[in-house]
Amino acid sequence: MKHMPDRNPLPPALLAAARGERVRGAIDAATLAAAGKERMSGLLAHAADEPPRELLLQAAAIEARATSMVAELTRIVEAFRIANVPLLALKGAVASQQLYGHPGLRVFGDLDLLVDGPTVAAAEALLTRLGYRDEAPMTPSQRATKHRFHNGTPLVNDERRTTVDLHWRLGHVQFPLALPVADAWRRRTELVLSGVTVPALGPTDLAIFTCSHAAKHLWWSLESLAQIAALTRLANIDWQEVDRVATASRAARQVGLSFLLAHDVVGCSLPPLPNCLALSRPQFTRMQERLAGTVERDAGGRDLLFLLDRKRDALAASLAATFVPTHADWEAARLPGPLYWIARPLRLAAKRLNPAR
Repeated sequence: MKHMPDRNPLPPALLAAARGERVRGAIDAATLAAAGKERMSGLLAHAADEPPRELLLQAAAIEARATSMVAELTRIVEAFRIANVPLLALKGAVASQQLYGHPGLRVFGDLDLLVDGPTVAAAEALLTRLGYRDEAPMTPSQRATKHRFHNGTPLVNDERRTTVDLHWRLGHVQFPLALPVADAWRRRTELVLSGVTVPALGPTDLAIFTCSHAAKHLWWSLESLAQIAALTRLANIDWQEVDRVATASRAARQVGLSFLLAHDVVGCSLPPLPNCLALSRPQFTRMQERLAGTVERDAGGRDLLFLLDRKRDALAASLAATFVPTHADWEAARLPGPLYWIARPLRLAAKRLNPAR
């Protein structure tokens, strides 16, 4: 079994926990440190027969944070239900429940919510009534740009000390995933968290989105591969449908590479995904080479040629990354709206020429 390229070999106990196996025997200091770095502390404590006190304390903190966030999530879900604004909960405690059977095993910092594009304004207004505000102020023009080209926006609640990442797309113009929100809503499932029914991604979309999100972050943490491994243990996934929908969503490589990496690193089985695996196997070795020696970062540039099914999507994503303004551009200078599209590539070029800035 291999480890990630140019990375210290992963401790066997962590790999066992990532496979969903029991971890026998004592856990040494090196494994404990690696668990924190790889975002695996909750999973390791859950799997260990003899968890040390430090690990138990870390796991308790993770679970306490998740419990607090679930309480806020259920408050929001109930408000959206009363207002009749369709909402899906993503990642965080929801993914922990779906993948690991427990909402408090993952490290996460915000609540991820997904609405369909036409209801974004209503969702933002509802969150405002619930005590949330934009993390960074936006003009109407900037908000319109964000709604058209971005996939989400952070809103913060100062009193509750929580952040909601409100999404209206499952993908992003810089890392596209052509999976319509309306289709995800139609295939949704429902979880019960703290006595409240929470709409969430159905099994097919959970598999595709989990793989795509891990690929976007270049599978940096072992926990991202543990999520992929957990998918292979779910009995309710129709892999034929996953293969079909991933191909239609132009995410076949992201799905196939995710399972190939999880198989290579964690040792999980490969699910029956003939098209996804066939499209990704020729890219696997080259993707491993691209991962070698990288620092933690998101996919971009040439990565997209390996991760996206179509070269034209990679080109479009690269152009979007170059020209579409972001909060950083808006905060860097006060300009008339159209000039940000010119200022952004100039700012990126200056940053590349002078990385110390």
